[in-house]
Amino acid sequence: MLCVYGFCDGSATAAVEVYRRRSPMRRIPDRRVFSMLLYIACMLLSADVSSEGARQQHVEEQESILEMVQRSPTTSTRRLSTRLGVSRTRVRRTLHKDDLYSFHPQHVQNLHLWDSAMRLEFCHRLYSNRQLLPSILFTDEAALTRNGTNNTRNSHRWSHDNPHGTVKTKILASFFYQCVMRYDR
Repeated sequence: MLCVYGFCDGSATAAVEVYRRRSPMRRIPDRRVFSMLLYIACMLLSADVSSEGARQQHVEEQESILEMVQRSPTTSTRRLSTRLGVSRTRVRRTLHKDDLYSFHPQHVQNLHLWDSAMRLEFCHRLYSNRQLLPSILFTDEAALTRNGTNNTRNSHRWSHDNPHGTVKTKILASFFYQCVMRYDR
């Protein structure tokens, strides 16, 4: 629309007619829309950007943010902003400017040597009692809990590269024991 307005040398009435001819299937704007569009474009181009993102951060502030993350890579942006007295947005922009990103750990099963005997026993019981098969929930999720003890949603590590961190959970054993105990009853 702005190009059409410029093509018509700033005549809003002529811009409406040219726009109507070029785009017959579209909704035709009023002449005031063309005038307001130019006004807004001029305001945006000439405005002195004073947002926080455009302000220059102090070197000491950047260094203190990066130093704190280097000391403790699991620190949250909220904690950093509170300790330094700056906004979380400023902390996050500083970390991203230094190519540091937040990586979340992945849940994996923590299997022990004694788990294999219990799993084998369970398979034998399941093989002999096949009517139990439809009532068992099989999942590949290591984070399946009933009591929410393994909530690592807010756990993260700031790093340049993905550290592929894992959290070993012992969920298999807790569900396995409950299933075996319920079966024995």
